[in-house]
Amino acid sequence: MTHRAVSLRAADTAPGPPARGGDILAVPGDTRALVRRLTSDLRAGRSFAVAVIGPRGPVRGSLTRRATALATLAGATVLTGRGTPAEQDWPCGVAGQLADQLPGPRHAVPVGADPGPAPDTPHSVRVQRYSDLFLRAARRRPLALLVDDAQWADPASLDVLSAVMRRMRGTGLFVVVTVTGSAPDVAPPCTDLLTLLCSPAVHGHVVRVGPSAGTTGDRDRAPGTPPRPRSAPPPAEPTWGLAPGPLALLRSLAVCGDLLPLHLVHALAGLDRAPAAVHVRTLRAAGLVTGDTLPRLTGLVSADRVLSAMPDAERRQLHERAAELGNRAALSDEQLAGLLMPARPSGAAWAVATLRRVAAVHRARGEHRQAARCLTRVLREPLTTEERVAVLVELGAAACLTDPEAGDRFLVQALHMTGDRPASRQRALAADLLLARGDAGAARQALATACQAADADGRERQMLRALHWFAEQAQPDAGGLDGLLPDTEPLPDDPHDPSSLAAVAWRTAVAGRDAARVRELGRAVLGFPDRDLPLYPRVFACLALGTTGLTEEALAGLDACLAEARRRRMPPLVGLVLLARCEIDLRRGDAGRARRDLTLADEEMPPDSWYPAMESLRRSLRARLALAAGDLGEAARIVAADCPPGFRQQVAWPQLLFARAVVHLAAGRPDEAGADLQECGRWLLARGWTNPLLVPWRCLGVVAHARAGRTAEAARFRAELHRLADAWGTPAVRGLADLASGALERGPAAVRLLKRATALLREPALHAVAVRQLALAREGLAAPDT
Repeated sequence: MTHRAVSLRAADTAPGPPARGGDILAVPGDTRALVRRLTSDLRAGRSFAVAVIGPRGPVRGSLTRRATALATLAGATVLTGRGTPAEQDWPCGVAGQLADQLPGPRHAVPVGADPGPAPDTPHSVRVQRYSDLFLRAARRRPLALLVDDAQWADPASLDVLSAVMRRMRGTGLFVVVTVTGSAPDVAPPCTDLLTLLCSPAVHGHVVRVGPSAGTTGDRDRAPGTPPRPRSAPPPAEPTWGLAPGPLALLRSLAVCGDLLPLHLVHALAGLDRAPAAVHVRTLRAAGLVTGDTLPRLTGLVSADRVLSAMPDAERRQLHERAAELGNRAALSDEQLAGLLMPARPSGAAWAVATLRRVAAVHRARGEHRQAARCLTRVLREPLTTEERVAVLVELGAAACLTDPEAGDRFLVQALHMTGDRPASRQRALAADLLLARGDAGAARQALATACQAADADGRERQMLRALHWFAEQAQPDAGGLDGLLPDTEPLPDDPHDPSSLAAVAWRTAVAGRDAARVRELGRAVLGFPDRDLPLYPRVFACLALGTTGLTEEALAGLDACLAEARRRRMPPLVGLVLLARCEIDLRRGDAGRARRDLTLADEEMPPDSWYPAMESLRRSLRARLALAAGDLGEAARIVAADCPPGFRQQVAWPQLLFARAVVHLAAGRPDEAGADLQECGRWLLARGWTNPLLVPWRCLGVVAHARAGRTAEAARFRAELHRLADAWGTPAVRGLADLASGALERGPAAVRLLKRATALLREPALHAVAVRQLALAREGLAAPDT
């Protein structure tokens, strides 16, 4: 690749002189010159690499958005990844994010291309496999790798990017990385990557954005010179003129502070008690410590300064030995965790157990970032498959409120770890969490592979198969994945596993075929203890019971699910149960409790913690609560809000359409209501969801068409509704049939039917429609004949 050096300060008025690649570009706000240059490279089929350094903001965001748009227009496959503190120690974490987005399911990746999280995979093997994977993909079709916040990327992923850039010539590969920092200073892990990017081998661009762009220091640096690394100033005297003995004691004091008794501090320093006392006096004379029996560092030196002067390997080893001594001295879990966090992995069972206990304490306190740090440290230890899967599930639960996308990736990794039968329960719990947060697409792909690896006749296979079925139901539009995912067995007609029982109960309920069978299956599910079982299927078993009129039993089952989800400290499951309770509350006419449940759900899982697919469900519940409160304006505002991309493919989309139709009817717009109800019905019928009570679009369709004067269409809807209501046979569905019939009848017959409907329909929105229709019928009855 050959590039022209152009200063973007004057890029729009005059071209720059020819020069080598590796430009350092200052961007005051207009990115058009760089975009023009990249466009030229794309059209010529040349690869390029760009690094954007600076604070997050509109300029940096504009560059990355334009680069993404350009790559898409050029027909490239765009893969995006992001470095996070939670995954900084996870080998090839960012590279794995990118690889997971390659077209096709994960199992289609060539054998050996995905090294997985096993700790014994050599670093060089990981780097080679991932870089080969990306380069092969780029030779087949143009490929764009966009990595945000590369300063937090793990070292292995940075090495993968470097390996890719060294071999990118002759491929349709575009690499764009962003680094958060104050240019020209960058975090040390990125220095080698940026140096390579500026080298003649790559001829890339380093773009500085933000208030520091164009500072004196940068103007004096020659083009092609990489930014200097950011680091703390080294101590003027790393050893403070001390002999090895006193220096070892000083370092031990810096590690331990006042955690260990003095004789163990001496042991940590490798000193006998007698010479150690001499060394304490030496340190005291130098003004570095205070006291003799309990020496402490003085204000002249800090623990961080002492330890930063040590080689990294020696410092980690010192922390490891300090943690071992702390364990012998029976320090508290949190004190031990403080020593273990910077220590090198030891493989000791007590270290793993301590860090997991401390992570559990942090999660119980709501300190999810601290919990994620502890669990990420645990993953550096050599673990069994069962332990690693369990830790990944705990980490996914901890990260769901701080970095939900990273949390989902940990859960997917847990599902991909197969071969250890004791870990089967934890794999099912990983899928449970993915589905509860709403990421059905990731769950579906991971479960398809996990089902194939599970024992053919084992309990795990039955659980995973049922969870996979739920993932299919929650992801109506799979984006063409049906032909790529491995086939999974259908649900059994006579299941025995509680998750399969729940799936069959929900399948029967949505089909509206046999309410008695649904009651039998739902009660069978609730008869199993909920400890150690997935809760997502159990929630839907309760919802299925709710459709049969057993709302009290459904709520009792959901209360048990809520207690278990809180015991497990898994916010997505807690939030899902509360949303399900809100749905049942509305069905039984308890709007006050429904409002409380929705408020609690928002407290447990803030809106930005859910996967976007859950927004339609949350919005439909809010709209129905606004209608229950008689606030038509608020309901209209909720249903009229802009829909994000993919919103109409979400499983709760018909519920939102139904809520919008109720708003249109209440506002006197039957034509708009009819259009929404027709779309709602089309969506439900395509899924085979024919239960007239699940989303009562036919009943409201009769009302809308009748008010608009389309009596033939209304009569067709009514006939179909009566056929389905007779098959389902619950009081609520008979209320729907009465409302539909009352909307078409006239005179005393209409009044009689609608009075019965108002008594049977308890959901506030439907009850309000029935009341309004009854008022219209009475007005017609009172009007004189003409």
